[in-house]
Amino acid sequence: MTDAAPADSAAANPLAAAAEPARFLIVGAGGYAVNLGIFAALHTTGLTYVLNSIVSYFMANALMYLGNRYFTFRLGHDGFWSAYLRYMIVGAVVAGLNAGILAALVEGTGIDSRIGVAISLLVITPVAFVLFKRWTFRITPA
Repeated sequence: MTDAAPADSAAANPLAAAAEPARFLIVGAGGYAVNLGIFAALHTTGLTYVLNSIVSYFMANALMYLGNRYFTFRLGHDGFWSAYLRYMIVGAVVAGLNAGILAALVEGTGIDSRIGVAISLLVITPVAFVLFKRWTFRITPA
């Protein structure tokens, strides 16, 4: 079986098309809070902010997989592990982009890394949505 979403959603109902990104944002808001909390905790350890951003992203990302799989895209259990592998690969790309944006903000503007990570995560969200939807969960436009 595949990870394809139910065929009835977006094509049949424009409201369903708007609901999916809204659900992604709900899951993302929870992940955002977890990510920022972990980043702040790691900030106190003296590790570099780039390493903190990568570790906190992957910890939050693992939790968001479940929310996105079952709540955002409403997929069942079939293909769970193969999609999770794709999710982690996309997560590595997004974490790398996020770390790059964060470094540019901190080094380029001198802002505190805790503020920078909050901004960089928001900047990367649209890219993450498209990558997770189209490649991880293999949901294509109708």
